[in-house]
Amino acid sequence: MRVPISEDVFELTQLGDGGVVMDTGTAVTRFPTAAYEAFRDAFVAETASLPRANGVSIFDTCYDLNEFVTVRVPTVSFYFSSGPILTLPAGNFLIPVDEMGTFCFAFAPSPSGLSILGNIQQEGIQISYDGANGFVGFGPNSTGFQESQLSNGEA
Repeated sequence: MRVPISEDVFELTQLGDGGVVMDTGTAVTRFPTAAYEAFRDAFVAETASLPRANGVSIFDTCYDLNEFVTVRVPTVSFYFSSGPILTLPAGNFLIPVDEMGTFCFAFAPSPSGLSILGNIQQEGIQISYDGANGFVGFGPNSTGFQESQLSNGEA
């Protein structure tokens, strides 16, 4: 399911507000509140069969996965207007937050119009930039990366 979020939400305005940055110094991806809520609500709807847990820190969407050996979660992909698609491994968006089996949806709302693709979502992904021509591309990390016990799949 593609979440209907207007591209306008992510545009850089003439005043320099908004836009999207990739930041290895920011852990968690943040989206403007309206985009985050639509994204989160779609994820919650697709994971309705998983037991919920209380929120932790900035995470308002958490699950108690203590009783599970494996869990199938929806695939999360970001579609960029210039063409590339960034599909995240499940371990890059549903992360453990304690030793008791609590996993949280690793995104948060942004109080400003700025969207930040954080380092948790960038883990294990090769990112290529062509600043001169204004392109970015994504691929699997050639060094390999540890798979988590979560797997992407149809919900």
